[in-house]
Amino acid sequence: MITDKERLLGGATYRTTGIGSLPHHNTDAALTYSFKYGIPFLPQIPIRNPWEFMIAQALEGLPGLQLGSEAQACLNLDIWRSESHRLDHRLNQAFSVDPNSARIDQAFESFEPSAPSSSSWQPFLWELQEHDRKVAKVQISGPLTSQWSLRLKDQSPADQIPELSTQIFRLVLAKSLALVYRMKSCGIQPILFIDEPGLYAFSIKQPRHLLALQELKLMIQSLKKAGGWVGLHCCSNTHWESILKLGLDFLSLDVQLSLSEALTAGGGQAMADFIQTGGRLCLGIIPTHQNATLAQLDPREVSDGTLEIFAKNWEPHLQLLPQVLREALFTPACGLALHSPSDAELVLEKLAETYESFNFA
Repeated sequence: MITDKERLLGGATYRTTGIGSLPHHNTDAALTYSFKYGIPFLPQIPIRNPWEFMIAQALEGLPGLQLGSEAQACLNLDIWRSESHRLDHRLNQAFSVDPNSARIDQAFESFEPSAPSSSSWQPFLWELQEHDRKVAKVQISGPLTSQWSLRLKDQSPADQIPELSTQIFRLVLAKSLALVYRMKSCGIQPILFIDEPGLYAFSIKQPRHLLALQELKLMIQSLKKAGGWVGLHCCSNTHWESILKLGLDFLSLDVQLSLSEALTAGGGQAMADFIQTGGRLCLGIIPTHQNATLAQLDPREVSDGTLEIFAKNWEPHLQLLPQVLREALFTPACGLALHSPSDAELVLEKLAETYESFNFA
């Protein structure tokens, strides 16, 4: 029986997408670029407005949230303490609505991103319907990275305040559900990626980290129940064995940086279990670090290098490799906000050429 994923993602044109952030100066240019990919993705264009940086965007509506130097998200704790009860009331109202109710999408409507924090959101929905696109990707900074990155005005870490961490988790979940419900109501299958680069700091020896990971698992389950396909993007190394057990539909990683470690997690069995239970990889095959020489990048060398990583690090499970490649999505390694628009076009060109150089038989 053909599954929804196979039906919507089976065609070759549906196998590439972007990570999120783009270097364009306006919404029209960013959307035009996004729709050149097989799966359009919601652009974040922080050069237009620093509130489109990932942490600020995800935490929009948190009382006392401010942008510090270099657009760092920081919190005025006094304001938060005096106003947080108002946000708790909004969250309680939204989460009290029966998920099976016909008005569930309206319950979370107020948590959709505003125009200042996501200038592309409403135009993105319009373009998807105008072009009759049935599947699209959106992304949001995850609750762990959001907590760990947020600083108080004195630069002390915000995640030391348990009640603040709880509210951040609920806020990010509400925003994620708002994205999923709105897209579903428009007849679009959402692929929502939780952006968690902060997982490089995750430690299985930290009780608070283990609790946060269980909350992340709960978030994934909630989004899947709402009808979303859920991915996680981490462009750093982490304890991959734990991440691969979260019940994700997709795992997005930087091939050069992380694929070998992810494949060897748990002796290689963790990745095998992930694939055999329906998980798919989102392979960040085009390097995006600042000193990447994109013009000299040879697509055949990239695809061959990717296959070599599998061959060297996943030998007991290589019989699964054809399935992995047939089902995988292919992307740049990370967001492109720090590049130029011309670099972004080159990344897209190299991604298409590299994709075509794989043998998916």
